[in-house]
Amino acid sequence: MIDTLMPLDHQNKLSHILLNHPYLTAILQQLYEIEPDAYIAAGVIRNTIWDYLHDRQYDLNHTEVDIVFYDPDDDGRQHQKIEDKITKIFPSIQWDVTNQALVHQWYRTEEGASISALQSLAHAISLWPETATAVAVRFNHQGNIDCLAPLGLADLLHLKLRWNPALVAYSVFLQRIQQKKFLSRWPKLSCVDI
Repeated sequence: MIDTLMPLDHQNKLSHILLNHPYLTAILQQLYEIEPDAYIAAGVIRNTIWDYLHDRQYDLNHTEVDIVFYDPDDDGRQHQKIEDKITKIFPSIQWDVTNQALVHQWYRTEEGASISALQSLAHAISLWPETATAVAVRFNHQGNIDCLAPLGLADLLHLKLRWNPALVAYSVFLQRIQQKKFLSRWPKLSCVDI
């Protein structure tokens, strides 16, 4: 899938990095066979790219991998079916499978307010806390990588850590910087004020 909002060189660079990570490639292939409409997303993509840009290969063992999909007709059980199947294949990974169409049923803001139903997977991803985290990828039927990055890939590929104010408070962004140790894990990162 070519997204005309993202420069082709960004998409090509992302694909090159991900396809040169054999374990992640194997996960993408298996996920396609389990649920072709699901994506690997968020931290695992960000961490893989940032490790590559720091001349390292991200170790996926014993890490959390987010899988996202969007199905408003889901009875709430599809995420467990996907998780059960992928866990049998990759038991050393902690899976977090989320139907983004149902997030409004349980997500609350820092003030305790509910959110409106999300309109699409791209809409959901566009609300994630950092621009560089708002990325999801999957294999398509041709074996190529489809990328869903409604906030673009520039910050991810240029090692920019930028708050996305669409949903989460700035204080949450600052907490995430500390908890995830972004700046010590990836010293080439720069924080960008908005």
